[in-house]
Amino acid sequence: RIVGYEHGLYTPGSVFPSGQGQAWGKVCPQFTPFGIVRGNVNHDNARFGLYVDSQYPRNLDRDENGFVRAGCSEFTADGKDNGVNPANVVEDEFDYHNMFVGAYDLGDVSFVRYVSLNNAHAFYYKTSKNFADGVSSHFRDGIIANNHKDAYGRLQFYGPSGPFTFRF
Repeated sequence: RIVGYEHGLYTPGSVFPSGQGQAWGKVCPQFTPFGIVRGNVNHDNARFGLYVDSQYPRNLDRDENGFVRAGCSEFTADGKDNGVNPANVVEDEFDYHNMFVGAYDLGDVSFVRYVSLNNAHAFYYKTSKNFADGVSSHFRDGIIANNHKDAYGRLQFYGPSGPFTFRF
């Protein structure tokens, strides 16, 4: 549970796109697949609850130290989408009383059983893409709700735009 911070669970993918320190030039954080992301609760944060900013997990080839040998590119050498297959999943996320929840840019990440309750912006999403696996949904089996007796929050979903299919 993350409560009362500026940003709750924040993954700033594009802040250091080539890594830092000893890892500089050997990693691509914006394109590194997630591990298990399940059961997190973010509430009453000043800005974002969950903030998976600028993440496009890809099929990376890594050495024994975890450094990337290849795979940070959007497409493979033969022109195929290099997004992870299957898509990364954020499961059982619960966000309430946050200013925002969401991402600026996010692809090949699916939200399963996501619950948003009384956030000022139920979910905020600027751009995305079609899933490389061809079957995943951006959201599945979720709840976006607003209790009208609670003065905080609005029932608004700010969806992304672009040349792709946004799947609920």
